[in-house]
Amino acid sequence: MDIRRIEKILLGTFLMTIVLFLMEINLYSAGDYTTSKLNEILFWSFIRGLVISAGVNIGNQYFSKLKDK
Repeated sequence: MDIRRIEKILLGTFLMTIVLFLMEINLYSAGDYTTSKLNEILFWSFIRGLVISAGVNIGNQYFSKLKDK
């Protein structure tokens, strides 16, 4: 795997993590979050961001290969 692809995936992951974390906090506001609950929300936001970022990157690579043919 190319190091540039990994950089793009990680950058997208961190950006998506921030967005997903803020959405989760603001949309499902219970008001009394504990530290462990915030850590759990942050962890799952990171995992979701990683999956979305990797999926978009794989899709872009696949469609760019189709255009080359």
